[in-house]
Amino acid sequence: MKRNLFFLPKVHQVLLAGSSYSTLRACVVLLVFLLLAINCGPPPQGQYYVPETAIKAAERNVPEQAKQREQGSLPESAVVRLEEQPYLRNAFKNAFSEPIRASRTGLDDFYARTRGKVQHVAIISGASFDVLKAFIAKGWAPIVMIQFQGRTPEILPVSDYNDQLSEVYLQNPTNFGKRRLNYEEFKTAWNKNSRNKCVLITPQPLNEVIIQNVLGKYLPAEAFEGIGVRRR
Repeated sequence: MKRNLFFLPKVHQVLLAGSSYSTLRACVVLLVFLLLAINCGPPPQGQYYVPETAIKAAERNVPEQAKQREQGSLPESAVVRLEEQPYLRNAFKNAFSEPIRASRTGLDDFYARTRGKVQHVAIISGASFDVLKAFIAKGWAPIVMIQFQGRTPEILPVSDYNDQLSEVYLQNPTNFGKRRLNYEEFKTAWNKNSRNKCVLITPQPLNEVIIQNVLGKYLPAEAFEGIGVRRR
């Protein structure tokens, strides 16, 4: 409609002329202007215009799980390939040169035995299962003490988790043998044997800020604000 406004000055000039012929001409011009205005309709919204109501409707139809992925959350599954982490394998060989006591301090004993043998190691306390999953998603295999049915407690890295199957896998870094537990079995045994602790051995420096930054990529701050980090 804006492009047709140039007719108005012409109509005004013709009406001022005052003659009957001019009046007739002005009526014709005005009629043409009105027809053009009707045919053009409302101003165009642009090639990619989407009504606001349609945008809101689309947002309502986005699954909650997809929204969480956009904001940063845990993937449904993750795997750490221990065969690509020789430093972890060497740490286990050195730490288990002598038997570790099968007690609630076993994980602390393991951490102590890495002194002078592992460059980047930390023991995490007050962790949740989601914190372990975030470490796995990062590519770090959290080391826990766990007891399988009918066996003495063992210290092993958690290498996999899968939400669809509700299963975790623990892997021996020396022979790469895997054992499987469902989520509930694992959480019960981990709390009993490890008191919600884990040990991290990584190829890069570890400190509280680095660990919190890693967790922040997958979890809200309140999910890990209570963890403790002890390192050398």
